[in-house]
Order: sequence, then structure tokens, then C-alpha cells
Amino acid sequence: MFKWIDKIYIPFVKTAEVKFLILFGFFFRALFFALYFTITKWPDSWSFMELVPYLMKFNLSGYTGERSPGYPLLIALGGGTMRLTIVYQFVIGVVTSVIQYKLLLKLGFQNKNALWIAVYLETLLYVFFYETAILIESLTVFLLSAVFYILADNYFNKRDLKSELLFSLLLGYLVLTKPFFAYIPFVIYGFSVLYRFHWKKIINQKIIILIFPLLAYFGWSYVNKVNTGYFVSTTYFGLNISQNCVYFAEKGPEKYRWIIDPYVKYREETIREKKDVAMAIWHAHYHDLQHKYPYFPECSYYLGEYAKETIKNNQYDYWKQVVTRSWLDFWRVKIYWDFEKVKLKPLVRTIWRLQKITLYFFKWSFLALVPFFVFRFFKKRKITFEIVAVTIIFAGSLLQGIVTYGTNVKYAYPYEFLMIIVVLLFFKKEVKLPRRISTFLQ
Repeated sequence: MFKWIDKIYIPFVKTAEVKFLILFGFFFRALFFALYFTITKWPDSWSFMELVPYLMKFNLSGYTGERSPGYPLLIALGGGTMRLTIVYQFVIGVVTSVIQYKLLLKLGFQNKNALWIAVYLETLLYVFFYETAILIESLTVFLLSAVFYILADNYFNKRDLKSELLFSLLLGYLVLTKPFFAYIPFVIYGFSVLYRFHWKKIINQKIIILIFPLLAYFGWSYVNKVNTGYFVSTTYFGLNISQNCVYFAEKGPEKYRWIIDPYVKYREETIREKKDVAMAIWHAHYHDLQHKYPYFPECSYYLGEYAKETIKNNQYDYWKQVVTRSWLDFWRVKIYWDFEKVKLKPLVRTIWRLQKITLYFFKWSFLALVPFFVFRFFKKRKITFEIVAVTIIFAGSLLQGIVTYGTNVKYAYPYEFLMIIVVLLFFKKEVKLPRRISTFLQ
């Protein structure tokens, strides 16, 4: 038994760099937890917590389908307590930094340079604050890091049934955690078809990776159908789509006047009070709409129907909203914290402001480099880690903008470590830099 444990675990921590990352990771979190001794609860947090008792009882009957079970399963493993969930998230965060370090090694960075890049990624303050919140972001970063580590490990050259099944399980859990990520397995499979393309390869062994993501997505949608009568991955779906109508809500069909009037009322109120206008439909729901349809899945369904017709009849307004607001928000930087509970506020604020500048540099550099990577892909017809990452990230930025408006910057967080890595790879491979900087990126 101990020999088996040695084979599984010791290689994971045998290098000095990995040991340093683990020790430093726990020290960093302990230090900042002393400065922010709190568990942050956001409106989303309670909807995750609502699913936990159902999972702990192994009985989903009656659940109204707001959330998929990937993240609530983690909370359930913590006995349904937020405190233990935060401990789990700290551990997951440390493991994530090790995976990202090993990913950097796979991409050709030298040990010490990969270590310092991993330390930078780990010490970005919003990483810590996401880990102290009851939100899915820490788990999704861990899962995406694992996915891209596998892709960087010469994935498209490998043909192994067991590995494909395990990868499919990982992707399935990613989708079960956040159904929005259901597009990622299809992008990966698409690149597997293009890799050394031949018509006979359109259906190939790697199609196995679609099995568990499809089971996760449609299986959970079926559970919601049984419980609520609506075949959706989340019963928030209709409400989320309606958020994209906020700036042209009054242009909806007359039959939805019961939605339009309160929607416009709370939109104008939030604008006047300089609050988050994306929350207008939520205010309308809580104060007005739920009186007509108290059952949330039903109300969300009608909001979705209203949104579909309104968008169909107002394409210009919709795409203007998607491009100039929803999509652009994805490229901003934001931290989720309860700043009043932070100790040494001036120091922490200064650190975050400096880090925010670096994050904007990497995000905007990545966006500027998208045409370069796309052009090079079509010119050389070569599948690289960079083009796979760029495709997944850019597709995600477009899809989230199309689907909803509000907290779009939070959608970007799980991808941001990849944006940083892609930009660093560009400077490493494509730009002739001063000797010291060039040496650092090797």
C-alpha cells in the first residue's frame, strides 16, 4: 500500500519548487486570512447552499433547479458548512498553483522561471478573496488548470482509451460545476479532428471526451425537467437572458407588459441611484413579478420567452448591448471582497491597485494578440497550445456576452491565468527582448 502511495503522491511533491509552492501557498493564505478573517457571502452563495441539503440527503426531489451540483457537492463534502468549504478551497488553491507550475514546465519554461510565474498567479489578491467566498470560481480555475495541463502534455498525439475516459470525467465534472463550459469539450474535439486532418478522422477515438460532459449537461437538465417541468441546465436561464434586454426592455411585445413596466421602472431607478443596472430585472422579480408567478422556474421561463421575442425584434439593440456592454465587461478587472472587513486597508488597497495594472496589461495584450494567433493558425495550419487556449477563451468571452449581462467580469476570472500564460508565451517565442527579460522567460 505504501509503495502505491509513494508512486502516486511523492512524485507530485518531490521537487524543491513544488515543496516551496505548497509551503508558500499555505503561508500566504494564513497571512491574508489574518487580515481578512471572514467568509464572504454573495447573493450567488445562498443559491449554492440551497442545493446542499438535497445532495446530503441523496434526494433531489423538489429542488427548483437554480444551480448544477458540481460546486454544492464540494460544500456537501464539508458537511454543508461554509468554514470547512473555505478550508477545502484553500487546499484546492494550493494544488492549483502546483498544476499551473507543472503546466508552465510542459510549455517550455525553466524550473525557476515557471516557479516565479506560478507564485505571481497565486499571489494575485483576487485569487485569495475568491477562495474566501462561497462561489464556484476557485473550483473552476482548478478544473480548467487540470484540463489545460492535459492539453499541454502532447494531448493531440496520444491515443489511449483509459486516458480519454478520465479526461471525459474531468470535463464532465467541469460542466456539472458550470454548465456554461459545455462548449469546451467540443472545441477540444474539433481541434483533435483538425490535427493532421483527414476525412476519416472526423469521427475518432477522442469523441469519447464528449460522453460525460453530455451526460452531465443533459442529465442535470432532465433532473430539472422532472422537478420543475423545464428542461434547462439551470432555471436561472430565462432570467439571465432577459438581463441582456435591460437597455431596450420597453421594446418588448405588448403581451409582456407585466414584465416591461416593472423592468423599466427598476432600470431607471438603478441608473438614477448609480447602482448596477444589470440587477434591474432581479429587483423587478423580487418586488413585482413573483406576485404573478410565485414559482421561480415558471417566472424565469416567461422571462426567457419575453427575452427571445424582444431580442428577435430588436437585433440592433441586442448586439449593441452584447458588444458594447456584456462583452466589454469581460475584459475588465474586478475583485470580490468585503473591503470594510479588511485590516491594513491602505496596504491591501495599494497591492491590489498595482496588481490590477498588471492584470489589465495581460488581458488587453491577450485581446490584441488574438488576431495574430488566428492568422498564424490559418497560415501555418499548425495546432498549438496557444491557438487552443485563444479559441476557448475568446469563444467564452463571446458566449457569456450573448447569454447574459451582469457580473460578466466574473466570467473572465477562470480564464485569466491562461491569458497571462499565452501572453508570456508570445513574448518568449516571438519577441526579441533584452537579455535579462529573455532569460527570465526561458
